[in-house]
Amino acid sequence: MPMLASASSPVPAPASPAAPVIPPPHSPAATAPSPSPGPRTWLRRIETGGQIVETCPPWCTDPHRNDAVGALDDLQHGSDFEGTDLEVFDAEDGTCAWPLLSGRISVDPYSEDARRRVPHISLDVFKDEVMEALTPKEFAAVIARVRAHCDRLEAEVLTELVRARAEYR
Repeated sequence: MPMLASASSPVPAPASPAAPVIPPPHSPAATAPSPSPGPRTWLRRIETGGQIVETCPPWCTDPHRNDAVGALDDLQHGSDFEGTDLEVFDAEDGTCAWPLLSGRISVDPYSEDARRRVPHISLDVFKDEVMEALTPKEFAAVIARVRAHCDRLEAEVLTELVRARAEYR
C-alpha cells in the first residue's frame, strides 16, 4: 500500500497503481504536469501533509491545472466523450439542441468508493440525468438497451407513424 510522507508520521493511502512516495523535506514546490509526450507525471502536494508523484494513465486528457495541491481524494483522471445532439423543445428556450449520451471515462485513484478507483463511465443520459460509475458490463447493458429501444422505435413506432400518415390522407 502506498504511503504518504508527512512531517509527523506516515499515513496509509488507498491503493493506487501509480503513486510512488516522495518525502517532503527539501522537495521542490508542486508543479502542474508537463505537456510533453509520454506519461505526464507531476509532484503533488497534499493539503493534509506530504507529497506524492502522480502519473496520468495514457488515456487521460485532463490538464490537471489545479491539481498541484489538494486533498488526496480530489484527484481524478479522465477523458470526456461527446454525445449526439438531439433537437428538443424546451419550454424556456424553444427548440434547441441537447446533448444525448455524452460522458466521461474516469478514475478516482484515492476514492473511498472501490468502484471509482478503477476506470469507469459516468454517462450523461440527457440534460442533467447522469448514470455514475458504470462498469464495462453495466455500460454494455445500457448500450444494448438503448440499441434495442432504437430498433423497436424503427421497426414498430416508425412503421406505425408511416401507416398513420398514409391513412390520414
